[in-house]
Amino acid sequence: MSKETLIHNHKKLSIQLSSDGFSFCVYSNQQEQYEHVVSIPFSTKITTPTSILEEVKNIFENNVLLHETYEEVILIHHNELNTFVPQAFFSEEILNNYLQNTVKVFDNDYVSYDELDELEMNNVYIPFVNVNNYIFDSFGAFTYLHSSTVFLQNILKSNSVSNKEMFVNVHQNNFQLIVIENNQLLLSNHFNYQTKEDFVYYILFVAEQLKMDPNQFSLTLYGNIKEKDEAYQLLYNYIRNVSIYATLNSKLGKNVVSLPQAHYNLLQLHI
Repeated sequence: MSKETLIHNHKKLSIQLSSDGFSFCVYSNQQEQYEHVVSIPFSTKITTPTSILEEVKNIFENNVLLHETYEEVILIHHNELNTFVPQAFFSEEILNNYLQNTVKVFDNDYVSYDELDELEMNNVYIPFVNVNNYIFDSFGAFTYLHSSTVFLQNILKSNSVSNKEMFVNVHQNNFQLIVIENNQLLLSNHFNYQTKEDFVYYILFVAEQLKMDPNQFSLTLYGNIKEKDEAYQLLYNYIRNVSIYATLNSKLGKNVVSLPQAHYNLLQLHI
């Protein structure tokens, strides 16, 4: 065992990758806190597997934290290329079929899935497989998950939901939306948006389709949104019981100057 491994094997690395950016955090088991939270936006939205891999390689080459050795590495894939399937109807032999109605699937696409046994369903999705290979070459064995898996599990871990409630995780120009009733998933979707009107429209559209009264149901917002944002102000005109999830995270170290709400998924992995 090398000296480097002995020094760094008490730390964990968590990464979230999307088409518009790369974020990661370093968690210390000994200190029981996050030592670093880093967000690196891409200069343009990435549209091909080759270009996203080049962006990731460039980030690795220029960040010393990504050259250390870690006890555990987790990669979260954030994209809209997923769907939830009840385990009763699930077969590993036909993964592509589950995505064909909502996602354009190519013959050479690699399809994976996360198991959610507590909900008796699986999340089927297309990961950035070339980035998976690069992470494996860099760190060895690691765990990868879809962002909607992490978001859903975090919600159910911290909430007991009886009536229909909506949960939205806001990212730059896109958001994940989940509706839960009686601790069961009713709907999960991913929306891209450009304006505050787009943002509000999609949320109201889902509420209408599920017959959720805007004056009654509870909506909790996570991620990259604040009360002073125009999108929040406009949303509040239509939905009364709207709030932003905010909790003091005692596991943030001194190198993290403020609670980076935009990285909600990353910061829930080791709580």
